[in-house]
Amino acid sequence: MGERNGAVNLWDTETQEVHGGQTWRLCEEFVEDFSVTTNPLGPPDSAMDLVKEVLPEILHYPAADCGEALTALSKFIKFPKDQLLIGNGASEFIDLIMRAGPPGPFKPGPYVAAYMEYNRAATAADREILPFDSPEDAGITVIIHPNSPTGDCMSLEDIEKEIERTKGMIVLDESFIANYGPNWHEVSGLRLIEKYPEQLAVICSWTKLWACPGLRLGSIAIGAAWYNRLKKLQTPWSCSVLAQAFCTAAASDTEYMERTWNDVHEWKSRQTELVKSLGWKIHPGCVDWVPYIFVDCFDEAEAEKASDVAQAAGCPVRLCASFGTPTYLRLGVRRPEKQDVLFQAWRKAFAAQ
Repeated sequence: MGERNGAVNLWDTETQEVHGGQTWRLCEEFVEDFSVTTNPLGPPDSAMDLVKEVLPEILHYPAADCGEALTALSKFIKFPKDQLLIGNGASEFIDLIMRAGPPGPFKPGPYVAAYMEYNRAATAADREILPFDSPEDAGITVIIHPNSPTGDCMSLEDIEKEIERTKGMIVLDESFIANYGPNWHEVSGLRLIEKYPEQLAVICSWTKLWACPGLRLGSIAIGAAWYNRLKKLQTPWSCSVLAQAFCTAAASDTEYMERTWNDVHEWKSRQTELVKSLGWKIHPGCVDWVPYIFVDCFDEAEAEKASDVAQAAGCPVRLCASFGTPTYLRLGVRRPEKQDVLFQAWRKAFAAQ
């Protein structure tokens, strides 16, 4: 079944981009979703508690200024809240920047495979899409930082070089940068926005770090002039009462972040060794702190078989054919007991080979 894994039933491929997090619905006995890159800790308890507390408030409109949520997120990312917008997932801002950003072609960052929602949004905005290695300048160049699915992470020095060689805008997607560790702000492009206010934007999907994709929560940090332009075009009420409450609590939960930097890193090391035990190769550029692993099975048929076996075991994985890398899988890092279910199924399936 491979990339098929029910995708024909789950996606309108004319208008939507194939994405992880859907095929779990097709599992007869679901165990864990390895196809997504959300935090394996699950949502912070503090955020879930506050969401339950404010649930009766859904009879009211959300706070139009997202005041408490913006204040908490601004403090967490150490960036001025008067240049920060929050909304309905990163997807809202991906579409907004493609529609309202500088005119001209779109170019993905310098990787053979990268998050494809930007391509979809560029197509919807009638932008020409350039190859990642094109010498032509673009109106918008997107660098996933760190990259998904490969796990490569560009240095800030190299990002500055990209900014200085283009007349257009660089959009950094930093949905996983906070996984770096307590000093993640030092490697974030947020610190460059003051220097390049007209040329740099940083988009973040907080649904990854705080494991809440069903809630939808994202942000864009940007220079003052662009902030004013985008705020005028942002859909009103796009950040719900529940999402604002969740953000307020999650952004203040230091214990949760400590567990992310410690437990999740340990679980990734364990999962990495399990991958190696099957004879597959981990992409050498995949940094050790991202919550996923980019795995080369060396053969397209083997990658499809691995995806099918995982699906049957109730542990769907992300087959990366839609990224243009059909021999690869991307595995979200999961708890050790969930890892054991998946890898036991794979060892059994590939033992005779």
